[in-house]
Amino acid sequence: MDEEIEDFLREHEICYDRFTFDKIFRFLLKNDFDHEEAKDVIMYNCSLSALVLQERIHNDYYFSINIEDEISTDLLALKNEITKFRRELL
Repeated sequence: MDEEIEDFLREHEICYDRFTFDKIFRFLLKNDFDHEEAKDVIMYNCSLSALVLQERIHNDYYFSINIEDEISTDLLALKNEITKFRRELL
């Protein structure tokens, strides 16, 4: 594996949220890994939370992640919901 990829994985070895998982996954896709290879690299090199395992791996959501999107649709919806909630509090 490329040294740049190894360094990136060391910096992101703890992956307890979907935002981090998607960031790592997109990085691997941009470095010519396919979806299965990227998943396997993450499973081997990163500590994952139960949420990430269920939402991204077990439910096969990782197949829908692509490098063209800056953020996944489910995370965009979550981000918008949080932003709306914050505005309501103010």
